[in-house]
Amino acid sequence: MKSLSVKLVLITVLLQLCLSVLEVNAGGGGRARPAAGGPVPQFGDLIEFPRAGLYSHYGIFVGGEHFDKQGANDNIFEMTGGGCRFVEKKGHLKVRNDYYNKDAQTREQMIATIKALMDPKDERCKKYSLREENCEMVATRVRYGEAECQQKGTILAGVAKKLKPRIKRQKNMQKRREASAAA
Repeated sequence: MKSLSVKLVLITVLLQLCLSVLEVNAGGGGRARPAAGGPVPQFGDLIEFPRAGLYSHYGIFVGGEHFDKQGANDNIFEMTGGGCRFVEKKGHLKVRNDYYNKDAQTREQMIATIKALMDPKDERCKKYSLREENCEMVATRVRYGEAECQQKGTILAGVAKKLKPRIKRQKNMQKRREASAAA
């Protein structure tokens, strides 16, 4: 009887070990997991961190890729009050690629955008601004190639709508700068 219970314990431990290995190999690195019922985060996914319905913080999942200034376990690229950075986020990550009706950039374009934003000469990641450069704008710029702020499903959604004309002016100014630099 005792040997049967020892065998059951060993089988249970082996099964748990197998499940742990499967989770790690699924792309989450054993740390990042999908939100309940959600997809496993992949490079370039837009990740939402809801803040009690008031607003949402956004970042980009960068697991599986390495950048300068990125720690070994850092899996999120984000904008905070201190500028753009790489951080490790554990637990359940909420993939929100469905928020925008846009095609994502290619992996190479996203990598190039992150590298450009992290360049010390680039001013966009140096100072957080609700109206000009916020976490959602940086995350959507990386994923879609354009900054956008909607704050869908939050109290700040109405404020975000008022930011759209300002974002459009910024895009036009950026185009003019690029045209004059090319000339």
